[in-house]
Amino acid sequence: MTDQIKKTLGVVLVLFLGVGVWVLYSSMEPTISRLQDTDPVAGEALGLVKNHLSREGYTLEQELQLFVDDLDAKGIPHKEEEWQVAAQKDKYVVRKIVREKGSMEWIEREFAWRVDVKEQSIRVISLAAQQFMPFENLPPLPHQEEISFWPTKAGSAKKLV
Repeated sequence: MTDQIKKTLGVVLVLFLGVGVWVLYSSMEPTISRLQDTDPVAGEALGLVKNHLSREGYTLEQELQLFVDDLDAKGIPHKEEEWQVAAQKDKYVVRKIVREKGSMEWIEREFAWRVDVKEQSIRVISLAAQQFMPFENLPPLPHQEEISFWPTKAGSAKKLV
């Protein structure tokens, strides 16, 4: 056999193997484990977040859908992920990610809450989710005790009672 035939057969073999690997890889279905489908308590945590009332009186799930619908109405390209639940010690973290196309790059908004199923309570843990939460469910501001003072003539601060 000549060198040219050997090279051609080598290239054909590499292409054949490459196509075979590609077909095998593309036929495999991704195995995404959804905690809320296997853990009933995680499903309950997800339900607590979805059905919690927002600042505007909708459920958080409805409020997020209104946010996504607003992006549609404005013609802003976006990608919406499914709800995700993760166990974190004796609590659960529930989140949903929405990405929108900005002027230069994609903007990712993570809407996340920490859920205590035993106490039936949720706490907001992401900045994006704060815009939907009722004011009584928001965490205190950092240094909140310091901004509740009135300045006096002597330059010291006097606490409001």
